[in-house]
Amino acid sequence: MATYELTVSAPNIEDRSFTKPLLCGPGPCDLWPSVSEALAKPVITPLCDEHYNVIDDIRAGLQYIFQTRNKLVYAVSGSGHSGMETIISNLLGPNEVLLIASRGIWDQRANIIANRYGIKTIIISAPFNTTFSHDTLEVALNKHKPTALFITHGDSSTGTVQNLKGLGEICHRHGAFLLVDTVVSLVGEPFFMDDWGVDAVYTSTQKALSGPAGISPVAFSQFAADKINNRKHEPPFYFDAKLLAQQWNCYGNTRQYHHTLSLPLLWALRQCLREVAKETLPKSWARHAATTAHFHRRIQQMSLQFLVPKPEDRLATVTTIVLPNGYDYVKFYKYIRDKYNILIFAGLGPTVGKALRIGLMGVNSTIEVADAVADAMMGALKVKSLL
Repeated sequence: MATYELTVSAPNIEDRSFTKPLLCGPGPCDLWPSVSEALAKPVITPLCDEHYNVIDDIRAGLQYIFQTRNKLVYAVSGSGHSGMETIISNLLGPNEVLLIASRGIWDQRANIIANRYGIKTIIISAPFNTTFSHDTLEVALNKHKPTALFITHGDSSTGTVQNLKGLGEICHRHGAFLLVDTVVSLVGEPFFMDDWGVDAVYTSTQKALSGPAGISPVAFSQFAADKINNRKHEPPFYFDAKLLAQQWNCYGNTRQYHHTLSLPLLWALRQCLREVAKETLPKSWARHAATTAHFHRRIQQMSLQFLVPKPEDRLATVTTIVLPNGYDYVKFYKYIRDKYNILIFAGLGPTVGKALRIGLMGVNSTIEVADAVADAMMGALKVKSLL
């Protein structure tokens, strides 16, 4: 037997004591118990028929949650940013123009990704605690004639939700695709891909779907699929929609290997979709709305202010709260973590130092959880050392 001289010794990796907090930030969310069980299901080879049964189940579930009859629907290996990179890189090539309606950090990330592909970007901005009017967007579309418009439906950095109804029709009137981020809004807020004329959309499992991060559903319209099939540029191999459509058997006649998908994540996504289908989308939307309305009443009883002034602009899954003058946002959320074992977040991107971000979504969208968070916030407001 050969002997080897190791230059790095084996580390001593010991288990540590850790009490999991209740995850009530803007994501990740706690898992459905059934999703935790699904993660332990058997790992199978991509050459196994059951592998394709699983992805067929997933595609049917994705068509349901996106509300689309389009066939180019699958999931990308990666967290939400992989979905963002997928829809941008497949639909736009170098020197094409992407109009970005920017009000939060995810729109800023879209700009960074597009620029790395040589895509020209034009930014129009709105105050971070508001949303865009369709008139404003149409003026920009008419002026700049972009290949596509990128916009975030629900923005977890600001707690806003954008009205999308009719926006696809406006984009198409000006020859543009409509690209939408629904990472923190899908199944928590109504969304209708086909009816709203959305051409490319992505989400991720760790928010209102109550699954683990690492796999991101995407969907493309037929209009977008036609562009992909006739494009003049090549996106990254890993995110190539034409190749992934073959692996996911999107058109019912291919079962080609592209890369090894994570079976635990496939099982988990499949179970997330089963939970949504069992509850139904209308009931899921109603549950999220009712839980958040209850939480907002509790917030108003504490005389706290909402960052987003208009109720119609407030996201059902993530609420942004302004603390009274003098409170330190970081100290405040850390106190709640240490005292109550509940995790909420301070601001991100444009809301740093301006708000708390509280997520009530997925399995945590219940009156009991909303009350637990509100009670913890009430307790923290009485602590003078946080001022």
